[in-house]
Amino acid sequence: MKIQLYVILFFLFAFAAHAQSPFTASWDFEGNTGGNVNNPNINISPANLSNVNAAGYPAGATGDAISIRLWPTTGLDGSKYVEVSLTPQNYRMSITSISFDCNRSAQGPTQLSVRTNQDGFGSNIGSASVGTNFSNYNYSVSFNGLENTVSFRIYAHSAMDNLGTLRLDNLHINGTVLVVPLPVELTYFRGQVFNNQIQLSWETAWERNAAYFEVQRSSDLKEFVTLKTVAAVGDTRDKAYYTFTDESPMPGTNYFRLRQTDSDGKFEFSKIISVKTDTQKPEIWLYGNPVSARQIRVRLQNIDPSQVQLVSLNGQSFPFSRQSVTTNDYLLQTNAPSGLYWLVGQFQNQKISQKVLLIEP
Repeated sequence: MKIQLYVILFFLFAFAAHAQSPFTASWDFEGNTGGNVNNPNINISPANLSNVNAAGYPAGATGDAISIRLWPTTGLDGSKYVEVSLTPQNYRMSITSISFDCNRSAQGPTQLSVRTNQDGFGSNIGSASVGTNFSNYNYSVSFNGLENTVSFRIYAHSAMDNLGTLRLDNLHINGTVLVVPLPVELTYFRGQVFNNQIQLSWETAWERNAAYFEVQRSSDLKEFVTLKTVAAVGDTRDKAYYTFTDESPMPGTNYFRLRQTDSDGKFEFSKIISVKTDTQKPEIWLYGNPVSARQIRVRLQNIDPSQVQLVSLNGQSFPFSRQSVTTNDYLLQTNAPSGLYWLVGQFQNQKISQKVLLIEP
């Protein structure tokens, strides 16, 4: 019995070690801002500069570095930073550390801070003084079970002169990817526009112990919202066919993926597909439906937000407050009771409407 137990434990530990696939994302600034990652399940962005300028690629801690100027001479400016992003492609990822080498010119920024979108860039995960000699800065983090894009920003400030430079080199982010395949073989995932709606379809070659699919949509490949949960067949050696209709697609390009989950809670994502709708037509698009009456997020295309009304099925109008989220996205908050309503907008004497089901938050 002991031998059998040891064998079982050995295979369990071997499987766990295999499931955790480490990765390192690197931006070494050898004449460019591009990066590299050693794991196929992670995509990364180039190093993007916001309201600061690259002043060249001088000698760095190793090889070249990037020289960056126009940092504030006062305190931290939230609009001036270097940003890098990582996106898991098929599985969940964890991030354990971020490190980099940097120094400054004599007139360059004397302080730096590192922040992340995990708290809306609201607080520092690390801060330090910057000297004229290259030093290494290493900050541990514990971000686990990540499904969407994670971004890090490096802010420098308190420069002697805004033409003084920060030199950045060997920016590395370390973590792991949880690679756990599911007992589902997806043969295809497709989408097409029909009657101003998007019809999605997918097929599995076989399933074993499958639980459900979540249909998720995004406008930017960063934030995905679940539109619908579709029960899986569960156990079958035959093909299984599924459909879902997005009745209120957003204007422009819609990105869709499936989050496939088995009965043990393990999951993976399908490939991402894109479907494009008419960008000239006036539209009211909902981020999810039904939605909480306290948090109705909408996107408006060619519709003045001041002309939008929330109307019950018997014609009663309900007031709401409106908060701008992005250029065309708004958050509507109302005290309307739970029930079925119409969001109605105006475009060139034409009424545009979208049915919405409000539920208690």
